[in-house]
Amino acid sequence: MFAWGLSAGPAVYDLEVLTDDQRAVLRCLARGHAEHEIARVLGMGQQQVADEVAEILRRLDLPDRVAAVVFAHEAGMLHLPFPR
Repeated sequence: MFAWGLSAGPAVYDLEVLTDDQRAVLRCLARGHAEHEIARVLGMGQQQVADEVAEILRRLDLPDRVAAVVFAHEAGMLHLPFPR
C-alpha cells in the first residue's frame, strides 16, 4: 500500500513503463491541468494528450484519471508544499 493508502494500483517501479512524454503528461494531469492546457504547455495536440492519457491508464492498469493523479502523487512525481 502507498503512503496515503488510497491506491491499489501498481508499484512505483512501474513508472519505467511510461515514455518521457507520458510521464510529462501524467505530471501535468496530477497538477490539475485540463487536456487543452497540457497540450499547450507540452506543445502537443489535444488529441495526442488524450491518447497519451489513455495509454498511461492502460500501461499502469489504472481505472481512471483520478487513480492516475493519486498514483502520481504517491509515486513522488510531484513535490507539493504542505498547507500551513
